[in-house]
Amino acid sequence: MKTLIIGGSATGMGVAAKLKRNDPSIEIAVIQDKDYVSLGACGLPYFVANNFENKNNLIARTKEEFEKNDIKIISNSKVDSIDFENKKAFHNGKAESYDKLVIAVGAKPIVPNIKGVDGENVFTLTTLEDGVMLKEKMNNDKDIKKVAIIGAGFIGLEMTETLKDLNKEVYLMEMESKVMKKAFDEEISNLIEEKLKEKNIKYFFGEQVIEIKLLNNKVGSILLKSGNEIEVDAVLLSVGFQPNTSFLKGSGLEMNERGAIIVDQKGETNIEGVYSAGDCAISKNYINNEDIYSPLATVASKFSKVIADNIAGKENIYVGSIQSAILRMFDLEIARTGLTEQMAISNNIKVKSVFIKDKDHTNYTPNQKDLYLKLIMNDDTKEIIGAQMAGSNNSILRIYALAALIWQKAKVDYALEQIDLPYAPPFSRSVDIIHIALSKLNK
Repeated sequence: MKTLIIGGSATGMGVAAKLKRNDPSIEIAVIQDKDYVSLGACGLPYFVANNFENKNNLIARTKEEFEKNDIKIISNSKVDSIDFENKKAFHNGKAESYDKLVIAVGAKPIVPNIKGVDGENVFTLTTLEDGVMLKEKMNNDKDIKKVAIIGAGFIGLEMTETLKDLNKEVYLMEMESKVMKKAFDEEISNLIEEKLKEKNIKYFFGEQVIEIKLLNNKVGSILLKSGNEIEVDAVLLSVGFQPNTSFLKGSGLEMNERGAIIVDQKGETNIEGVYSAGDCAISKNYINNEDIYSPLATVASKFSKVIADNIAGKENIYVGSIQSAILRMFDLEIARTGLTEQMAISNNIKVKSVFIKDKDHTNYTPNQKDLYLKLIMNDDTKEIIGAQMAGSNNSILRIYALAALIWQKAKVDYALEQIDLPYAPPFSRSVDIIHIALSKLNK
């Protein structure tokens, strides 16, 4: 039996590795449009920031390592169509047959349809090539002093720190009225804005860039819908991702309105023997079982193992995610898991929430800092359904415990209020912020 995998990122190579472990006799081929596989794209901002110099550190596992395990890699080749009826994928004028197919083509950065977007010094940050080019330009082009980041998502916020550390004047643009509005509630968004202000990041929320003005084909300024014009020397596009599935339109493969492939919990599409996961496909929300688009490496990694098991005849399902995420921006660390309060309300869930400000450890040990926690409970079932944190000193790693409570659908009661969390003066206080929040929810 031959399994063909289209795409050599987290999902594709995760399927290949696990499938080979499940059944060494299975023939596996991967078609990848780059000359590398297994890129750790989450590390790109830190590569640009000179946290490390060797770009190959971003490659989790080389082509040669996969090939030693009898996994064929067809690199620098792009699939442009698939004949599902005859089980063939066409790439670079060649046809590759298969018995089982995994579509793991990921997503591409959204490039807004505005004038000037094709000019020099307009960047994205998704591929290794993007990272190498951006690092070269930001470190060596002395004419680039002012940089506009369009989009204040995870990458956009991480890049504010990177560019500031590279001595750039940074302008952050966001169409939403609040930063990270879909991932965090207002209390945490406000803390992010305060940090941006403290670090002299010039931010514009509720604003839309309608044109990138060019001088001699290079970025000269950006024009906002409000009429404001800001002089900048470069633009980084960070407005989100679009599933890389345009070549599948009209093929009979079911996709949603944004082009994400619809799959069941086994990862199988509407076409028998064809699977998909990762940034090009939907997944499930573990709390409410809704279909969601969640382009996170953690989702891709877990779902890939499920697909590999099912292809090998071992029944398995992907139960979903609670979209746990964590981010550092300067000395502010933020994390989230589960539903935000606004998400819960939009799902007609009766909620009770608390927002707590406390300290991360005792005052007689060095470097005590503020710590913030928002905890959200379903007031009908008394289950914890969401948590958000902000702090420093790695104190927000408490989010791991909260994610576990949400995952286990823990109910807030007197027993949970007494949960035995560890205590030592350099790490926490005897009554932790989690205890305080649980106590308030339990009233």
